Amino acid sequence: MENWSVDEVCNWLRQRNLGELVPKFHEEEVSGAALLALNDRMVQQLVKKIGHQAVLMDLINKYLQQKSGLESFSHCCETASPKFSEITSGTTDRKMVNSSGCVEQKKYLCSTENEEGLIDHRVLKQKKKLKSFFTRYKKLQWTSSYALPDFPYDVKCILAEKKCPDHSMRIRIIEFLQADMTKYLEGSLYPNSQQYNIVVNALLQAYPFLNEDGNGFLLWKRALKDRFKYVRRPIEDDEQVLRNKCKFGHRRGQTRKSSSAENKPEDVKVQVEEKPVHLEGSAMDAHIKWLKQEYTKTQRNWKEVDNRMSVTIEIRRKMISDKAPLKDILRLFPFLRCPYQLFREFQLLTHMDIYKKTAEILEIYSENILSLYVVRNNPVNIMLQENLKRHTEGDILKYMKMTAACLLLPDVFGDDSSLFAAVNEEVKVGTPVLEVKNPFNVNSCEFALYVEREELAQLDDCTMALAALVAAFHVFDIPCPKRIHRTLNFLESLVFEVRSPASLATPVKRKLEASQYPST
Repeated sequence: MENWSVDEVCNWLRQRNLGELVPKFHEEEVSGAALLALNDRMVQQLVKKIGHQAVLMDLINKYLQQKSGLESFSHCCETASPKFSEITSGTTDRKMVNSSGCVEQKKYLCSTENEEGLIDHRVLKQKKKLKSFFTRYKKLQWTSSYALPDFPYDVKCILAEKKCPDHSMRIRIIEFLQADMTKYLEGSLYPNSQQYNIVVNALLQAYPFLNEDGNGFLLWKRALKDRFKYVRRPIEDDEQVLRNKCKFGHRRGQTRKSSSAENKPEDVKVQVEEKPVHLEGSAMDAHIKWLKQEYTKTQRNWKEVDNRMSVTIEIRRKMISDKAPLKDILRLFPFLRCPYQLFREFQLLTHMDIYKKTAEILEIYSENILSLYVVRNNPVNIMLQENLKRHTEGDILKYMKMTAACLLLPDVFGDDSSLFAAVNEEVKVGTPVLEVKNPFNVNSCEFALYVEREELAQLDDCTMALAALVAAFHVFDIPCPKRIHRTLNFLESLVFEVRSPASLATPVKRKLEASQYPST
């Protein structure tokens, strides 16, 4: 293009649907060399329409980028393989950048069509491969010869004195490095490990005194990574999550669980091996303040909630062991009202997944409990039998049977059921107890956990309700009432996998093992 004449430039404009510019280009005698030398101000004088200006500058920039990419590519090939260099520079470069005129270039651009006008897919495939190579090469080109950015004057003065910068100056250096990397990465905020290493190496080679005792590399790299994490925007809503999943190969047609982490603890992996960090004073106050503010939000950062709850567990357990009022504990740590955090707290204390264990207990023992003679005339069982006649779906029947088995547990062990669950009644006890409304109506059933006659958490089903009841006694260190002791002891023996609990009566075990009428 550098050797094109004015007529060849005008022909090129006509081919690009810019024929309106031909008279002006003829008048100004714009040749190929002049075309490539145009800047924004010159284009504004030559072309009146903004759309034509944008198209013209885009075409020129694309040609220059393509040419520079081909030259860099041919240079790399010459150093790597003479044979490959001969192929690429002898065919591609000669056709794309050769100064033999418009006819040669047009021949190459139209080479994808044969004599009958059909597209040669092999040529298209080769062009796509070459284009993808140029794209990758352009993104990684800066890492091979990275140059540090031009730091501000005050930073230059500190570096010139060869003094280790203080904390604020370190932050300024990291900010400029992060902005420079983002510019090279075309706005991306996700560099790879190799790019981090190259930037930090360039910094330490230019200023060796920054490598403190040989450990500076890891410190600067960690600070640079943290800076990129800080400037990234958090995900805003579920739609953005779906867009990101589609972007990275997730099919939009896949079903997605609609319930939040509060209501479905099985959807969230709970980390058990977490060691609490000892904090005091303002640091602990900052964590507690953040948790209180985060609890008021609708979209919560659950990962950060888990981290801060783990950090503050020491002060929380101390308050509970000192018998602090429950209202004060919930005021400082409101996330204990969430079933997921209640189960997670139980798991941190006991290393047991209470929800999973409870689900297994109800699935294994529900049929045996419902067939026992002692519960046959119980109002809960009568209510269950009436509702079973209205449904035939297997899942609904299983759900109702598990709910009935949960509510009938105190009657099986001869305990006081009012200390266990209030079915369609008002809660009247201060110890942890369940409030259950419409237990066998799938659409309108309600489960809630009450402690000290105040609602602690809303629950989804009988499994979550039973797990929350057992967890509440342990998490808040509440003594178990004697009139419900055998029921909770049975549940805890199964949760903690105690095969032969001493307080579990033999007749009761026999009732659960075999559904037979008791002898009079």
